Amino acid sequence: MASTTAAQPTIELGPAPAGSPLPPGPRLPSIALTLAWALAPTWVMDRCARTLGEAFTLTFAPSGLRLVMLSDPDAVKTLFTAPPDVAPSAAGTSPLAPVVGRSSVLVLTGPEHMRQRKLLLPPFHGERMREYEDVIVAATERDMASWRLGAPMRLQQHTRLITLEVILQAVFGVEAERMQPLKAAITDLFEPLGLMAVLRAVMSRPSTERPTGAIGQALDRLDALIYLEIERRRAQSDLERRADILSLLLLARDEDGLRMTDAELRDELVTLLLAGHETTATSVAWAIERLVRHPDKLARLVAEIDAGPDGGDEYMTAVVNETLRVRPVVPIVARMLTRELHVGGYRLPKGTRVVPSIYLTNRNPRVYERPSEFLPERFLESAGGRAINSFSWIPFGGGIRRCIGASFALLEMKVILRTMLSELEPRMPRAQRAPSVWRGGGGGRGGGERIARRAITLVPARGASVVWERRRPSRSEG
Repeated sequence: MASTTAAQPTIELGPAPAGSPLPPGPRLPSIALTLAWALAPTWVMDRCARTLGEAFTLTFAPSGLRLVMLSDPDAVKTLFTAPPDVAPSAAGTSPLAPVVGRSSVLVLTGPEHMRQRKLLLPPFHGERMREYEDVIVAATERDMASWRLGAPMRLQQHTRLITLEVILQAVFGVEAERMQPLKAAITDLFEPLGLMAVLRAVMSRPSTERPTGAIGQALDRLDALIYLEIERRRAQSDLERRADILSLLLLARDEDGLRMTDAELRDELVTLLLAGHETTATSVAWAIERLVRHPDKLARLVAEIDAGPDGGDEYMTAVVNETLRVRPVVPIVARMLTRELHVGGYRLPKGTRVVPSIYLTNRNPRVYERPSEFLPERFLESAGGRAINSFSWIPFGGGIRRCIGASFALLEMKVILRTMLSELEPRMPRAQRAPSVWRGGGGGRGGGERIARRAITLVPARGASVVWERRRPSRSEG
């Protein structure tokens, strides 16, 4: 499956058993589908969408877990705008649920979810986020100082370090001497969250039990550090003057005047660390991976950056939006129906796990011309591009559960890209300049690094391998 030279594998696709209320699914042994999903989820989604259309059912073994996958924007809208008690989040069955904890805004549903969401929203207000721009620039420049120019490097390893430092400063506001233990604990937690964790999630029944083994030990270390930071911060008298999210959450009160408990704070802080670190790091890496394979797009973006604030950031926004469209980091979101719901031409019964595919919705050929190609211009009004439809561009999910940190992620991507490209010029490593022969990983036309799985995220298979050089002066600069 992972070979880059063998011919594409094939699977026979066909209708679901007669009488099933669910959309059709692949005629493939469920254990084989489970392995294919764990190894190459974009290949599975592409094949099913081409053969079965905008709705299909995946059944995994041996758990019998069934996912009804959607990519029609109208069906996605129906699901995202359904009453919360009809289609609540199914994130409680995610492999990350026991890691983030039962009080996490990702896991909670109903009134409890809305309470936590309202408490978390103020730190992500647009004006307040601007306070973090200098932090993002400084973290990027510090890491760039260590880069070996002229030699291939895996950019994603560096973007992870950058976004980890940013999120730690934004969330905790910790001093340098206390940041290193937190960095080590988070890194130790991420490493075991790989393929085996995914396989366990789809091959066994969902569990809310706290992880054991390497993940459990890493989580214990991280929890101890987080509770220590909460205790230290509560004892400080300058909370009102601090800008970090932990301090703001300690001051927050709900409609009844109640504050978050330490356990609730811990769960939300772990959620912010995990959701706000790896995803943005991967998106920045994907943006550079796409740009070096489209030199005209890269040149246009650099020209806009060089023009300074007066030049605006229209093309930067288009590049970011297009990267998130064609290379979304999280491939799916999930809802669990508590009542029958008519979605996309099907009357789905109570208990159905309905999964809008971010990956497929963002590439729906009825919405996007040449959907697999990297074309930032499609988002430029000045070039006749289209406005973003909130249900055909869903990298951050949608509805009342849309990612709280979406605005922060967009800001961070733009600042990191601007900082990098202001000083350095990226190019594709010589060994990668031949077109890719592997099409099963979602690379699409124009080649590029295969889309690989890392836990629940989709990452560049080579870590966004790139060569950086010092910027050459333009002719206008003499």
